[in-house]
This record gives sequence, structure tokens and C-alpha cells, in this order.
Amino acid sequence: MRYPALNGLRALAATAVVTTHAAFWTAAYSDDTLGYAFARLDVGVAVFFALSGFLLSQPLFRAAAEGRPAPRTAAFLWRRALRILPAYWLCVVFAMLFLPENREMGTGDWLRFLTLTQIYSRNWHGEGLVHAWSLCTEVSFYVLLPLVVAGLLRLCGGVWRPGRILLALGAASLLGFGWFAWVASDPFLLGSLTLWLPAYLSWFGAGMAIAVLSVADPRWAPVRRARELAASPGTCWAGAAVLFWAASGPYTGANDLSRALTAGEGITKHLLYTLIAALAVWPLVFGDQTAGWGRRLLASRPMDWLGERSYGIFLFHMPLLIIMWDLFTRPLLLVLPVTWAAAVLVAAVVYRVVERPLVLRFRDVVRERPGAVDSGTGAGGHAGGVPAGSGTAAPA
Repeated sequence: MRYPALNGLRALAATAVVTTHAAFWTAAYSDDTLGYAFARLDVGVAVFFALSGFLLSQPLFRAAAEGRPAPRTAAFLWRRALRILPAYWLCVVFAMLFLPENREMGTGDWLRFLTLTQIYSRNWHGEGLVHAWSLCTEVSFYVLLPLVVAGLLRLCGGVWRPGRILLALGAASLLGFGWFAWVASDPFLLGSLTLWLPAYLSWFGAGMAIAVLSVADPRWAPVRRARELAASPGTCWAGAAVLFWAASGPYTGANDLSRALTAGEGITKHLLYTLIAALAVWPLVFGDQTAGWGRRLLASRPMDWLGERSYGIFLFHMPLLIIMWDLFTRPLLLVLPVTWAAAVLVAAVVYRVVERPLVLRFRDVVRERPGAVDSGTGAGGHAGGVPAGSGTAAPA
């Protein structure tokens, strides 16, 4: 099944991330509601993670629900690597060569950034590459996802029990909150440990829970309720907006990165972001995907085009933002649109020259087993799928 509006949501998430970073660089994180709102647009990362949780786990859950062979792990990981790494490597080389502060980077730093392992060391702040922490976290999710789903199914005794899986995902989310509380309690643990996968289990888990409901028996009461909620997209998105407003305050942490989050602030922020991401995705999975102006707007051709290139926008906006800041040193209202336009232009070129050709040419080097559910690995949170029809989600 295709979900045509998810590409548009991915484009909005990328734009939110670009906006929050531009606001930080132009000192727009003022000590008022607007300043906090700019800071909290990093909720776009939560949306990315929820999208990954949904899109990448759904084929595995569908295989279990339908009693069909699961996608090959090797094919899944190969297609993820093919989709993520080439454009990312290009971004790393660009930032390392053209941003002055990176010229002192040694061979070890290059290797860490090229292998997406920088968050497992203290030196993960490469200029123009600080945002890549979320890719490191997402890659660890890719690696563990087949094992996690296999473990969930084993917990069910090899029988499709969606209720038990949902309970396990809820428990994992609580463990994620516990991880954050543990890390925040010890100053020696703060830093990159807050970027590791356990801290974001609730964001990925929200998407995985939606995936479970999307393939469960439509007569099951939780699925019926999910469809009832999705019948009113405006209600879902209004709820997300209210929660975003609630998150735009000091009780979810400082808005200028001047200090680390406390355990209470971190848990509150992560919980609110989990709910926001779930409410954003929910009506784009359940219900009539052609009903309502919101769904139609997100599924429109311009939004679909941006969604297809959102990975490149996300990757290159940060080094371009630093370059634009050095050129203009102007307020947000100038730096943001110039940076966004430059990122879209670069992303369009990279998509056409690097991303799409490589996926089209090499996607089937590692093939699925006969009769297996399509892994849908062209689709994900930061990076959508290429080409059309390559997965269960709207091609991105």
C-alpha cells in the first residue's frame, strides 16, 4: 500500500530542521514563546524517526500477520546503505574540505564521520556535520530492527499477537525514558550518550506501533479506534499543534543549548515529541488518503517533489547555512530562505546525479527471497525511497 502524503510530511520535517538551525545561527532563540518555538522545531527529527519506525517495520510486521516470509536482512541493510551512504559521504567530503574548522580533522575523525560512528566518541561536532548525529542514531536502528522484530515475534510464541507487540513497544519506550533519566543524573555520562538509540526508543516505537495497527485485523477494536481518530485529520494535527505549543517553554529545557537537559526536562520533551510525531503521521496512514485538503496538500506534486529530495535538503543545509552566515551575517528572515533555496538546489542535483541513479542501478544486487514481503527499504525517515514502487511507502 502507498501512503502518498508521507512524502509531504517528510518535506515539512526537513524544513522544520532547517528553520531551527537557521534560527540558532541568527540568534533568533529569544527568551519568549517565539524563540522557544524556533528551538522546538527540532521536533522534525522526531517525525523522521517515527516515519522510519513505521515505514521500515511495517513490511516485517505484515509478513508476520500474513504468514509470509520476512524480507531478507541482507537485502534490507544493503538497500538502506545504498540509500543513505553515497549522498552522506558526499556531504562529509564537502564539509571537511570547504569549512575551515574541519581542516584540522585527522584520519580518525574522517573515519568516524564516514562510518557514522562519531556519536560514540567525544568529538562528534564536526563543523557543518553536527546534525548528522540523527543519522548515526537512525543507522543503529536499521541494524537492530530485524533482530528487534524477531524478538517481538518470539515473545508472541511465533504467532501474530499485535496486542502483545504493542505492550512490548510501550515498555521499550519507558526504558528509553529511563535511559535518559540515567544519563542526565550523572555529568560524566552527559554528551553523546544522549544521542544514542536508547534515548529515542519512544520516537521509533511510535512509528512501529502505527505499523502494527496498520497491518492488524481491521475488525480489532484498537484498529477501529485508530481509523476513527484518523477520520478527522484536523483533530490530530490540532492536537499536535497544542502539544507543540506546550513544548515551547522552559520546562522542556533551555532554548539556547546553554546547558544540558535535566532528567525531568528531557523526559517531558521526549514524551511531547513522541505524541506530536504520532499525531502527525496517524491520519496519513489510516483512513481515506484522498479525503481532506491537508492530505491532498501533502500529497500534491510540489510537496512530493520536495519530499523526494528531503534527504539532500537535510544533509546539505547545515554546511550551506554556515557558508551563508559567513556571506551575509544577516537576520533569520534573510538567512533562512537563502539557505533553504540553496539546500533545495543542491539536493535536487545530488538526487538526480547520485541518489536516484545508484539506487536504480544497484538496488537488486542483494535480492529478496522468493515470496517474501517487499522490504520497502527505499523508504525511511530522513531518506525516502527511490524509485517509485520500491516499497510500501510513497516513493521518496
